[in-house]
Amino acid sequence: MKYITTVIHILFLFDACFSTLSPPTDKKGQKGVKTQEGPRKNNVLDRKLVLETPLVKDIIKYHATYHQDLSTSHFNNPVLGYVTPWNNKGYDVAKTWAPKFNYISPVWLQIKRQAPNIYIISGLQDVDHAWMKAIKQKGSASNLKVLPRIIFENWQVSDLKAFFLEPSLHSEQKALIEEIKKSCKQWKFDGVVLEMLSQIGKFADKSVKFIQQFGSEMSDDNLKLILVYPPFRGYPNDEFFIQAFNDIYPYVEAVSVMTYDFSNPQKPGPNAPLYWMRLCVEKLIDNDENSVKRLKILLGLNFYGNSYTANGGGPIVGTEYIELLKNAKNNQALSYNNNTAENYVEIRTSQGTKKIFYPTLYSIQKRLDLAREYGTGVAIWELGQGLDYFYDLF
Repeated sequence: MKYITTVIHILFLFDACFSTLSPPTDKKGQKGVKTQEGPRKNNVLDRKLVLETPLVKDIIKYHATYHQDLSTSHFNNPVLGYVTPWNNKGYDVAKTWAPKFNYISPVWLQIKRQAPNIYIISGLQDVDHAWMKAIKQKGSASNLKVLPRIIFENWQVSDLKAFFLEPSLHSEQKALIEEIKKSCKQWKFDGVVLEMLSQIGKFADKSVKFIQQFGSEMSDDNLKLILVYPPFRGYPNDEFFIQAFNDIYPYVEAVSVMTYDFSNPQKPGPNAPLYWMRLCVEKLIDNDENSVKRLKILLGLNFYGNSYTANGGGPIVGTEYIELLKNAKNNQALSYNNNTAENYVEIRTSQGTKKIFYPTLYSIQKRLDLAREYGTGVAIWELGQGLDYFYDLF
């Protein structure tokens, strides 16, 4: 998943490990703004914080507060949350708001082809059984499932040819499926989130039958398979993925569509324009009223942002965003673009002027409304990057 991988390599530096269950406190911020923390009697909707152009000082003040009722859901379709080992706050978020999620996907696993018909899963040293048990207990009402993400790692062209093209492909694919199922049973996973389509290049058109077989065999063993899926970008192979979805969705629990990373330092701009996300959904559903098909689409929501300068810039997480906002002018409000349905703000810092795109309560609500309109679920990349009060909306 090259778009997410770029973010991953940068974000591991910004580990923010702190609890979300601390009692209400006040911390002195820059320019006299106090940051409030902890549970509150009312949610962000009741507190009138979901505004099109919020004030910077209000974001700084309230971002670490959240509704004391952690179990009531405001979004009734499936929700997947990714958690990464390099951003430990995500583990706390998953535990705190477990009832809001249907699936939690810790980014732990890699699978390699070691030799003909021999596959090795690495990353199992990151598995935290106590954490898995805790989130499942707290998420019992939503019947929460833990599905680690597993990614094809260091596959050579010879490996892909053996897997997708050679006469032995049936035994190769069978061996991989059996190794993953064995690990799920041994480590008490409910299944996996499989990321492979963005890594296999020209072999993607050979993947459909494998995914169908994989999904069927996982289902036979009462295990779930979610497939990471590319968004529509106007690339030559986009039409293949659109058509392949019709052949794939009956065999998988869901597809997690990567509707983020629309812009980058070479092309600065919004993280995931709403019109583009709408297009991605419409391409997959193709006017089909099948509600089962729609529910199997998990629309990607980025909980990270980007800070751009004249010399480039790059991704930021919530803790960095708040620190940047402390450089804003008094009573400065965020700007809002009706076309993209994203907020942004320009701030002068010691490193120069920065234009910052980062999710707000309002932009997230607009995307949840889009998911409700089309009957899809959502997938959050990733839980440790967001602000605490975001979860009031789910």
